[in-house]
Amino acid sequence: MSKLALYLLTARMLGAAEAGLFFLCLTWASWFSTFGRMGIDRALTRHLGAELGLHQGLKARGTLITGVLRVTATGAALGLLTAVAARALAIHVFKDPGLATPLMCGAIAVSGMSTTFTLTAALAGAGRTTSAQFLQNAFWPALTVLSLMLGARDATTLVTAMGIAIWACGAIAFAIFLADRARFAEDLPAGELASGLPPAPMPPLMRTAWPLMVVEMVQATIVSLPVLLLGMVADAADVGAFSVALRISMLVWMVLVSLGTVASPRFATLHRRGDMAGLAALNRQIQLLGAGLGGGVCVMMIVIPETLLGILSPEFVMASLPLMILATGQAVNALYTGQDVLLAMTGNGGTLRRLNLAQLVMVLLLSLVFIPLGGAVGAAIATAVATAQGGIGTAMVVRWLLPAARPLAAPPMPPRLQPFLTVRAG
Repeated sequence: MSKLALYLLTARMLGAAEAGLFFLCLTWASWFSTFGRMGIDRALTRHLGAELGLHQGLKARGTLITGVLRVTATGAALGLLTAVAARALAIHVFKDPGLATPLMCGAIAVSGMSTTFTLTAALAGAGRTTSAQFLQNAFWPALTVLSLMLGARDATTLVTAMGIAIWACGAIAFAIFLADRARFAEDLPAGELASGLPPAPMPPLMRTAWPLMVVEMVQATIVSLPVLLLGMVADAADVGAFSVALRISMLVWMVLVSLGTVASPRFATLHRRGDMAGLAALNRQIQLLGAGLGGGVCVMMIVIPETLLGILSPEFVMASLPLMILATGQAVNALYTGQDVLLAMTGNGGTLRRLNLAQLVMVLLLSLVFIPLGGAVGAAIATAVATAQGGIGTAMVVRWLLPAARPLAAPPMPPRLQPFLTVRAG
């Protein structure tokens, strides 16, 4: 709800043009910081969930420190690059010199999202899913809303406040780990798995991370690329209206991500223990929750889009059709909630990477074709089709690779696609 409040109040209080600049900066920071995380955030969720599930605290601590240090260094470098290149990007790429200063200040958010979101993903892996969700999805938007209440009325001020808020959440996450350090103090005997065998060692962190980096990049690109390309061919007001519709539709995606985050450490632990019955039960529970919660919200977006957008301002009603299209894509994705997380947490990141590369090809082709022709409607089509493709594709793969834990109503995997998606699990 904090993110919804941030998006709606930004649109209402800043107006379409200035809100468009803010959403472009937010999109850039979200997309560019994904490079900084290098897939390490999701890898840490898996590794910490698997190691702490077997009481391997020292191993988990070493993995955590290594991962966070790598991300912090890379995120700082990308933040500096954003600050240096901001004016050139504003003038030569987005054709809007007014974007230069807000984008330069967005460097704080680029580095902050890299480090903070890695720490919150690690918190989820350590079983602190409530804290992880609060810090990653609720607290920094609430602090940014507070800056609006205190008088921020331009994109530059709001982007700066957002970056500081994200770093504050990172500091809190770090403090939680310090308070929880006793869990990371020693390795206890791991015992036997459900199969009666001793647990195999986890793969190196980066072996898990590299495939997941591609996954993260594609997911960020599906959301970011249509906005960035629309920013090249449309004015800030059009970008602002579409961005509001996109952010409203992404509330469904945030529900699905939250459910996946809560389930991810249990997925990793159950898989490492070899408890396939428990894995199947948890997977179907998450799927049904996502379909019920997300699907209901999507229906509302499809039925009354003008009402939702008109609450903000009449100038945003122009994005009603894009919102309906975006909600349709999210509805299909909600039917198969959690399947991408299940693949990531069970060592099938390589297969998930190939699925996501297929999504990337789809969003690129559709964006290049439809955005010049249809503007915001074209951007919505590209986003919705790629989003739906991801939900269906992951469900097919889980049914194929993990039949004991397959989701409900998953379509069968076409035999011709199996060689393309065959990757050794790690």
